[in-house]
Amino acid sequence: MKLEIKENTLIEQIVSINKSLNTKNYLLIKRIADIGMSLFVLFFSFPLMVILAALIKLESKGPIFYTQTRVGKDGKLFNVYKLRTMYTGTESEGGGARTLDDDPRITKIGNLIRKSSFDEFPQFFNILKGEMSYIGPRPLSLEEHNLLLEGFNNDEKPIPRGVFHKVTPGLTGWTLLHKREQITYKNRFILNAQYEDNISLGFDLKIFYLTFKKYMFTNLCVIGLFLAALSAGAYFLIF
Repeated sequence: MKLEIKENTLIEQIVSINKSLNTKNYLLIKRIADIGMSLFVLFFSFPLMVILAALIKLESKGPIFYTQTRVGKDGKLFNVYKLRTMYTGTESEGGGARTLDDDPRITKIGNLIRKSSFDEFPQFFNILKGEMSYIGPRPLSLEEHNLLLEGFNNDEKPIPRGVFHKVTPGLTGWTLLHKREQITYKNRFILNAQYEDNISLGFDLKIFYLTFKKYMFTNLCVIGLFLAALSAGAYFLIF
């Protein structure tokens, strides 16, 4: 009986080591893929970003880009980049860190940008820098994060898994596909932990497919820009 227990323990240790090595190798491959995708998207979405930047400036005063401090992997802070979709100086009004349905703080062009998710495109700079990944748990704002920690402390409750990220946070992810703005924080943290415990190529491919399906319009625009740039390049080479 003792020998059997030792053998089973040894097998579990070998499986754990292999899983750890496979995860480490996959994370390296994922980082290379993130760099390639971010360069691709930033290059071919540039004409669209110029047009959106002009529309943002024409509609309301303020900067084109909006930056916000987010909590990344292992609690490391970084500034996330987005196209500005709200009137300047209204961040602390209404729903504060969270936007509401028909939120009056959002501009007309901002509403269109949000629905197509184009406001998230500057975050490919964050991906290129290694602060984010294309797929991962969505990072909380520092304000939101601190409020949650204060609440756990006041209620004398332990901090649940999924609050602090064990992996690089993402532009899209398992939580985003479950309507992250509408689910409770508790369920959000459960989904974060699910992803972190099961990170793999298969899981990421599933999330990639579901994201592409959900944001079909955005992805078709990027593909259209790519084909237009490719056609323009071919035209100048031939003629």
